[in-house]
Amino acid sequence: MNDSRCVDLHLHTCRSDGTFTPQELIERARALNLAAISITDHDTVASVAELEQWRVWAGSEMEIISGIELTVSFRNRELHLLGYGFSVDDAPLLAFLESAHARRLERLRAMLEQLRQKGVVLSWDELMEVASESRSPGRPHLAELLVRRRVVGSLKEVYDRFLGDSASCFVRMVDTTVEEACRLIRQAGGVIVLAHPFHLVRDEWCPELAAQGVQGVEAYHSDQSSSVTLFYQKVARELNWIDTGGSDCHGFRKSKGPLIGTVPVPYRCLEAIRQVQHAA
Repeated sequence: MNDSRCVDLHLHTCRSDGTFTPQELIERARALNLAAISITDHDTVASVAELEQWRVWAGSEMEIISGIELTVSFRNRELHLLGYGFSVDDAPLLAFLESAHARRLERLRAMLEQLRQKGVVLSWDELMEVASESRSPGRPHLAELLVRRRVVGSLKEVYDRFLGDSASCFVRMVDTTVEEACRLIRQAGGVIVLAHPFHLVRDEWCPELAAQGVQGVEAYHSDQSSSVTLFYQKVARELNWIDTGGSDCHGFRKSKGPLIGTVPVPYRCLEAIRQVQHAA
């Protein structure tokens, strides 16, 4: 496979907080002639558990590798890590994800209570209906419900008033450390990469993240300019990290639309992931 074709290694389906089914996402990827994709749903492998089925369905022209986006805590901040190429049957990883699912539900109940105290009464059943296809329900589903109920006029207003990290009804969920997440993915045979650092990570944190087990950085992303991509490629060289990338497609849940395939991520990024796996 030459390096001229592109990949998209950051995609979400309705099994977390995207709007596309896995089949719809694969269909779009095939139409765009992507060389490879990775479905990286939040804290769940519900889509990639059927990886062999999706590979057969996609055909031989497009590769699909296992992926996930994990929520972790670092310096009292919420960060995201992307795992690639791991075994979807790994027992410790699956047990961890079951506990993560329970924490997500607990967090949503707490945010519903915070909203109730502000006079915004929403039922659990209503929320679960919005998140009916998801194995990792979260803020996007609650935000969508608030818009549906016309409590607010837009998703931006939801996060500004209620659910943003500094807003009145935000409840922190994560207690998973970077080291724990890295250990889980690496022990399952995978590679772990820092997701969209431009939004969440101070530059000086990167050496510490590397020391805790992070192996790469998402240098290509739909919210980053080419100059930011070049900067994180430089960071990757300095820390002996690989660089990866993807569109972070959530379907129609975000205002920018589907996004899949809009970020030209070279095939060499997938090759780099495999090189790290083989060296382990």
